[in-house]
Amino acid sequence: MRMHTRIVPLAMTTALLAGGTAAMATGAAGAAEPKGDVTAQSCYGSARNYTGTPGGPGRNAHWPATGTYAYATRNCTDINLKVNYTRDVRVCFKNTGQCNGWKKAKKGVWKVAASNVRDGAGFYIQFKGANRSTGKIAY
Repeated sequence: MRMHTRIVPLAMTTALLAGGTAAMATGAAGAAEPKGDVTAQSCYGSARNYTGTPGGPGRNAHWPATGTYAYATRNCTDINLKVNYTRDVRVCFKNTGQCNGWKKAKKGVWKVAASNVRDGAGFYIQFKGANRSTGKIAY
């Protein structure tokens, strides 16, 4: 009888430990699961502030500075903007000399200005109108 009382608590302890381990593993897996698009999260995590260069009569504002290009990185597959004021934007590429179509970027909301951009591609952003633009950019 004495041996029986030791086995039952030992068996219960083993069962509780196994259940606790399973619960911990499930909890850890649940905690590791991404919330939303992991690529977008890591891309936006590399975002930085930008201040565009104002345009002039008949010239749109742009970023980066006149005559320079930014270069796409591995951080993002797209060029993303979060503008401080709603603007129409487009991306122009160094190698082709072509710009994509205008897109409306709304204040405080991430906007994909160009998608599936090759790593290392040179580009600049145009903002419709002469007023400079400020906000965040991730590319």
